[in-house]
Amino acid sequence: MIDNVVSINLYKPHICGNALCLQCDNKWVACAPVGTTELQCSECNTWKGVFEWMTAPDTVWECRCGNQHFFINEAGAMCAMCGFYHEDF
Repeated sequence: MIDNVVSINLYKPHICGNALCLQCDNKWVACAPVGTTELQCSECNTWKGVFEWMTAPDTVWECRCGNQHFFINEAGAMCAMCGFYHEDF
């Protein structure tokens, strides 16, 4: 049996798609229950995996490092990959 294959409960709704690790930039295909906000990376085992292209907004914000995932608060946005804090957006 393959070590990195995890059995899933098929009676709950799941989403599957391309995933990206914000720690090591690993890319893989992941399946997770609907509503999952973080994935465990199949390469570095951190919980910094996210689904790519979960929404298709009219405007896409991208950090200088190429990342499109941010932590947002009232003061600005911090890049989830490199940590750069963007105040002018």
